[in-house]
Amino acid sequence: MLTIKNLEEWTKEYFEDPSNIKKSEKACERYDRLLVQNIRKMMLAGEETIEIEEAAKNDPGKRLEKVKFETIPSVLLDGKKGKIRVNLLDRTAEFEEN
Repeated sequence: MLTIKNLEEWTKEYFEDPSNIKKSEKACERYDRLLVQNIRKMMLAGEETIEIEEAAKNDPGKRLEKVKFETIPSVLLDGKKGKIRVNLLDRTAEFEEN
């Protein structure tokens, strides 16, 4: 189990690691490609207006979400057990209590 004292500091350290920076960059590229695919599908379906937020919401199989987030299970933060969802696009992290 990973023990974290300060989530902001942990997030900063996490994204200082070159391998995590590379992982974040690849996630951004994949996210962009998948979003473009969703927009193309909307265009082919005859949508008159295309909003980026709608294209992200109309995501079959939550593919965009799977690319955007990395989950670290079994985390102890301030005496609470849970997991951390790392947003690879925004380079942020949030704690979700079990």
